[in-house]
Amino acid sequence: MAKASLLSRFQGCLLGAVFGDCLGAKFEREWTEIPYDKVIAYMNKIIKKVGQEKLEKGSVFYTDDSCMTFDLAKSLVGNRKYDAADVAKNFSETYFSQPTHRSYGGNVAFVFFSLKQMNYAGDVYRPAREQFDGSGSYGNGSAMRVSPVPLFHHNNIPSIVELSCEQSKLTHTHPLGINGAILQSLAIEKALLCEESVGGLDPIKFCSDLIQQYKDVTTVEDDKHVYEGQLGHIIRYLKSTELVKAKEINERIGSDVTAQKAVPAAIFAFLYTLDAKRIPQLTKFNGFLRAVIFAVGFSEDCDTVGSMAAAIAGAYYGVDMIPKEWTFACEGGTEALELAEQLYDLHLK
Repeated sequence: MAKASLLSRFQGCLLGAVFGDCLGAKFEREWTEIPYDKVIAYMNKIIKKVGQEKLEKGSVFYTDDSCMTFDLAKSLVGNRKYDAADVAKNFSETYFSQPTHRSYGGNVAFVFFSLKQMNYAGDVYRPAREQFDGSGSYGNGSAMRVSPVPLFHHNNIPSIVELSCEQSKLTHTHPLGINGAILQSLAIEKALLCEESVGGLDPIKFCSDLIQQYKDVTTVEDDKHVYEGQLGHIIRYLKSTELVKAKEINERIGSDVTAQKAVPAAIFAFLYTLDAKRIPQLTKFNGFLRAVIFAVGFSEDCDTVGSMAAAIAGAYYGVDMIPKEWTFACEGGTEALELAEQLYDLHLK
């Protein structure tokens, strides 16, 4: 694979997150294994409609995943720093302005109501910290939106870890929720940094290095071992010559709304599909599309795992691997490209 430019990778990451969300949203309520052919048929249907000018720009809608990704990115770009109150206000005001199909979780909605009552002043972390009798949420919400963080702090691992943690605590304060956001950020950053190599990226080395980096840099020690175990399962599947089935993935790794299952599932989808020949039905597609189709197909929370897998894959393959028709069709497609370019410009400065 020819190495994509860094700007292309930034754009691939944010646009990829939106694309995976929009594609997965079609199947979000099915909660079962979705045949690849069904995902591919829908993807091609949108491509055909755009080509025939039978689809309006931005008419394939995204979910809360992309809402909060945009909210975080806009705040970072606008302030050129992390402003917790501003991000909290963005999250909350977007929630109250959105149609019901965004699929926000009920628990995070309570946080937004509380933040609005506080007028986004004082301790904006308190509503999330008080959830579930003080244990906080370990849902995947803070990981699914974290892709702007490694773009904002590219090449600065301590700052990536710190910001991943801080933005998580606005809605998800349980150690599993926080470490899920950190791990997803580290996976994106590692994908951004991967250089072209003979024979392509080694998925086992990528995962092994990611485990070690995560162990070395995460600042949240509680339940840290959970993600180490999950990444260990991924390595075992990567080493196997037998094709892994969706049922087995969900029994061993999982792919539901919890961070400890959704984040490893997304990383697995990216790494497992690096080999174009591993899944015969997906061989004809580029690596980015293989990762997203695979993620949507096996996942219970398919829009979120699809979005996170696509963010990692987009950071590795670059924006040119995303079908132009889907860039047109996805709600927020142009906005994702523009925000990624603004984050890239901030990185250069």
